[in-house]
Amino acid sequence: MLHRHKSPYVTLVMQDELRFYREDGTLKETRPAGSYVSGAANGDPHMEGGGDEDAIMFFSNRNIEDALYEFLDEAGNPVQVLGIANFKAQLDDQIATGAFAKVTARAA
Repeated sequence: MLHRHKSPYVTLVMQDELRFYREDGTLKETRPAGSYVSGAANGDPHMEGGGDEDAIMFFSNRNIEDALYEFLDEAGNPVQVLGIANFKAQLDDQIATGAFAKVTARAA
């Protein structure tokens, strides 16, 4: 989905590649395995995805003040903002419903 990062971040492509697309869907950039990028908050809206094989990325947000991501509609208007509180609420729900225990049991 079209989005904008609202906090600084870093990415490291571990396997395959990471592709970035402009708002109009055209390919903007391809980062091959081994690429490390430190990005700033409030950059250009974009979409991203893996390449032709299973892509593995390390992704980390930094210096979060409030929002992490702002999702946009096709016209570039904000439709949803996600912050730490949203991710915490999702984790709390997963713990309450037992979904978290199922996932951690598989990892053991």
